[in-house]
Amino acid sequence: MKKTILIAGVLLAMFGLDFVRSGFNVFAADVAGVTDLSGTDTVEMMKNEKDILVLDVRTQGEFTGELGHLKGAKLIPVDELSSRFSEIAAYKKKKVLVVCRSGVRSRRASSALVNNGFEHVYNIAPGMAGMNQVPGAPIDR
Repeated sequence: MKKTILIAGVLLAMFGLDFVRSGFNVFAADVAGVTDLSGTDTVEMMKNEKDILVLDVRTQGEFTGELGHLKGAKLIPVDELSSRFSEIAAYKKKKVLVVCRSGVRSRRASSALVNNGFEHVYNIAPGMAGMNQVPGAPIDR
């Protein structure tokens, strides 16, 4: 019994330290080809880049809901993305910023984009919940 508790404690300490080192980001392990953006970096990129796609992968109700959506965003719910790649194929070599509510679905969608040949994919890590806290965020409601 003591041996089991000791092993559990060691494992907890190892994973806990890794969790702290990663900045408490449960998605610290990067998906190859996807860059996480902070809220402020998202605002700067949207201000300074000309030909980018902001892809919102939430549902229609969320897109028009209380959190709003980023100006100019194209809505393709994550569950429809694989059947709608042709709609955004012109952005395969351009920057694509992907957003959802909290960063989970957008990470999944970002990975799918990379796996389908999109070269410059950015996951908006704080999601729309976080973007609503960023001063100057271009949000339509």
